[in-house]
Amino acid sequence: MAENIRDLIKDQETFFLITGEFKKISTLKKKLLNTKRFSKKILILRIKEDTDQLDEIILEVKKFCKKENVPLLLNSPNKFSYKAKGYHLTSKEIYEYKNSKNLVLGASCHNEQDIIQAIDIGCSYAFLSPVIRKNGIEGIGWDSFFALKDKYPQITIVPLGGVNESNAIVEAFAGISHWWSTKNW
Repeated sequence: MAENIRDLIKDQETFFLITGEFKKISTLKKKLLNTKRFSKKILILRIKEDTDQLDEIILEVKKFCKKENVPLLLNSPNKFSYKAKGYHLTSKEIYEYKNSKNLVLGASCHNEQDIIQAIDIGCSYAFLSPVIRKNGIEGIGWDSFFALKDKYPQITIVPLGGVNESNAIVEAFAGISHWWSTKNW
């Protein structure tokens, strides 16, 4: 790996690219090509429900990430059964998770309590969402985002939710739509 994943997580210019939905592995492979437009990135494979194709999906994404030198974090059913650079926990999982085993962990957080829990279990980063109103869900806003980011400097807090290239007031952010839906380059 050209850069250590922990250093990338702390770098304010790193994009966290979360995979969106797909039905076919061939579609996934095409969408992964969109990662090439970002110089500093971490890929988070997000699979919400267990599927009989999970092994094949993870294998394909791992091959792509190895070839392209992109760190991979897993956010999937049975995620700890697979070897990866690290793992992303849902906001529910952060309250169930007990042992970090010195793994790179990240978490989805929606409030200050979630951030505190993520810190307590040893997460390196937390996605805080939604920042901007999206799909009828009120965002916390940039002022609250920065207040929490400043209050908890021991964890990298990354904006997610409604954030895109036109409304971001930070260099990089986490998301799906800003890269998943774009044309292949």
